[in-house]
Amino acid sequence: IMMNCFTRITALLLASLNAANGFHIVLAGGTGKVGRDLSSKLVQDGHDVTILCRNAFLAAAPSKVSSDFGWLGQSFLEKYPGIKLRDWDGGDLLDIVGQDWVGWQDDTLSKADCVVNLCGGVTPQREKGTERNVRERLRGNPTAV
Repeated sequence: IMMNCFTRITALLLASLNAANGFHIVLAGGTGKVGRDLSSKLVQDGHDVTILCRNAFLAAAPSKVSSDFGWLGQSFLEKYPGIKLRDWDGGDLLDIVGQDWVGWQDDTLSKADCVVNLCGGVTPQREKGTERNVRERLRGNPTAV
């Protein structure tokens, strides 16, 4: 049921973005299955995608090294060069694991036309992260969807 819901959300987002090419789309937490599918389709449709992830080095590694972090893989990123990874702090300063997380709000959100939250799980920590992500997006780029 949950995957069916994600499939429908992905289809709706793609349909709304399909009319215009050239958007810069930020996926927060986009290293899972939904993020992989969505990011590849968005790039194929002519959009640039930045995925905010807790550890860009591990997410881009040739093989998955940890089940604790999302993984897209080196070959996936080579196949879709329009997808960039950006370390971030999980939005709540509790998930800092990447090396280059400082400044993600300014260098990523300020360029975004659309921000999609795909962070997994519903926990108080994720709620705080989502709230901070929205707050930072509005501060850095109030016109982004």
